[in-house]
Amino acid sequence: MGILNISKKGMAIALSAQLVLATQAVTLAQAEMLGTDAAISKYTALSNRAVLMDELQRGDVRDQIVAMGVDPVEAEARLAALSDAEVATILTQMENDSAGADILGILFTVFVVLLVTDLLCFTRFFNFTRCVR
Repeated sequence: MGILNISKKGMAIALSAQLVLATQAVTLAQAEMLGTDAAISKYTALSNRAVLMDELQRGDVRDQIVAMGVDPVEAEARLAALSDAEVATILTQMENDSAGADILGILFTVFVVLLVTDLLCFTRFFNFTRCVR
């Protein structure tokens, strides 16, 4: 009976020590409120980075990168090393430089071309112009 009491006492001490250590580890964790802006900016940055990685994975883009002499693996590594602000700047630049994005500029150019051709008597598109002869 003496050994059984000693083992019970030892087991109780070991379990108590484990309980104390487990509760101490839990109290070390600190939680803080995460604002909506911080959460949105975090997920926006992740989304932006994913969009650029998807563009880099496209076949035509990858072929163009290889044609320029850049290793695609190195390009992915460099893209991963960019800051969130740089990724956002690249995406903004890609959106602004897309083909056909400047509709007003195209319409103005067409207007000027038609106006000049009307003035030179090649066409008769506008009623308010007179031929220069």
